Amino acid sequence: MEEKPIGIVYGESTTDRFTFIVNPHVELPKFGEFVVVKNREGDDVLASVRSIRNVNWLMDAGKGSYDYVEKTVKVFSSGVLGKSEALIASARVLGILRKGEKFKQMPNRVPIKPGENVYLARDEDLARIFSHGHISIGRLLARESVEVRLDANRLVSRHFAVLAVTGAGKSNTIAVLTKELVSKVNATVVILDPHGEYRTLSWPGARVNPIKASIDPAKIRLSELATLLGIAENASLQRRFLGLVYRTVKAEARNAGRVIGGLDFIYAMEDKIEEWIRAYENTEDKVIYYYDEKGNEVPRKIAAKDLDSLIRLKDYLGELRANFGEFISPVNVLSEIRPGRVNVIDLSGMEEEQMIALASFVLRGILKNRVEYVKGVRTGDKALIREVSERYPALTKPVLIIVEEAHIFAPRGEKNQATIWLGKIAREGRKFGVGLGIVSQRPKKLDDDVLSQTNTKIILKLVEPNDQRYVQQASEQISEDLLSDIAALGIGEAVIVGTAMALPAMVKIHSFAEMGGSYGGGDIDIVSEWLSGRDEAEDKSEEELIEELV
Repeated sequence: MEEKPIGIVYGESTTDRFTFIVNPHVELPKFGEFVVVKNREGDDVLASVRSIRNVNWLMDAGKGSYDYVEKTVKVFSSGVLGKSEALIASARVLGILRKGEKFKQMPNRVPIKPGENVYLARDEDLARIFSHGHISIGRLLARESVEVRLDANRLVSRHFAVLAVTGAGKSNTIAVLTKELVSKVNATVVILDPHGEYRTLSWPGARVNPIKASIDPAKIRLSELATLLGIAENASLQRRFLGLVYRTVKAEARNAGRVIGGLDFIYAMEDKIEEWIRAYENTEDKVIYYYDEKGNEVPRKIAAKDLDSLIRLKDYLGELRANFGEFISPVNVLSEIRPGRVNVIDLSGMEEEQMIALASFVLRGILKNRVEYVKGVRTGDKALIREVSERYPALTKPVLIIVEEAHIFAPRGEKNQATIWLGKIAREGRKFGVGLGIVSQRPKKLDDDVLSQTNTKIILKLVEPNDQRYVQQASEQISEDLLSDIAALGIGEAVIVGTAMALPAMVKIHSFAEMGGSYGGGDIDIVSEWLSGRDEAEDKSEEELIEELV
């Protein structure tokens, strides 16, 4: 500890809080600064400064009128007033510091003794607490000389969330995290990117793999296809016929020795529905033939009520082809994922239902194949290991999935296919090496189960009280103190709590640009765009402008 104390414990103290009067002859400690003081048993106790107030004993608030205060200032010299002035700081106890050991948070069980000197915590002690992880995320807000590093094992396996209002630095944080994970620990990262922010992600020596979003209707589940088509959950007859035509087209292709997928599969489904509609309109018995779940061909009589559902289903398929055709492909997105890279799946241009269907397919595919591979390794099943290795080589290693705009895929109070698989990964992914990072600017819109399973939270500025309270409810480590810190954060500053670091801390996140990186998604300079070309336009005659418009 430094020789000069920054204060003396003053007034009432407890096991978790104390107040100290600040030494006026040293540099004023900042809000959030780390200090050390001894408890009654002689242990070094680490604490964080939570407030600093300036008082003057001659000018107590509430004593006297304005005229009285004005006379006091005039009567007493500045020297007398200065001697009556004091800085009073309050601090919250974080735990006991043990020397010569790796830091482990130990509760303080005896109160701080009034009269004890308070010292600034040494950089080396803070570094022992905050600077021993695999990846660098930033620096302590109150002590810029101390780097903050996160434990990548705990960050990924126990899942994490990045939460903030728009413009507070979420994308910068994700860019820093992914760069560090890929560069430092050769991580395989998959980003589901609804706005195409990360498709231009780069840094010196970057390993980024942009993946065009595509989906094969023949490879996804029926529930996912129904979501993709926008068929309501209560449209039971339409969903029933979707299942019949889905299985029938697959079975007929298999029986003919053909592989069918992409747009060809959609066309084949439309043709089959048209065939069934004609069977109702042009035959007396009005019987169609379909394949059931066991692969048996089964007859079914078509009724008038069925005809409406068939026609509507065919319309859904036509609309999907017309509006979503560019994203339909027999290419399996999972096979495009590369190990040791940031794999950015660009979902921009899709409707939310389409994003949800593709996300469900990706989430399910990653978890399912990781489960198969890990089981194969554990049981020595070489055939299972070989099957996953040949089809999806990237999935032979652990995978981190980062979901941007997570409230789209896991909305609170609703259950869709993506929510189900996000929940499964949040609960079970740790056992199979599938990590989850969720990113959102609307925490209160997020599914409770998914958010509560993220054991590290990187919380940038949140000003909406309901968002703050919702995040607090989802994390046992966010105290009232930290909640007030969150509202006061600046751009690029975060409160980080959870298993990836030893203690909660306020952190200045690294600037990705200063690390030599860049990505899309920044704000457009609207005024510059409005002003550009204005002078040229003013120089043109009215006739020339009319000609251009015509």
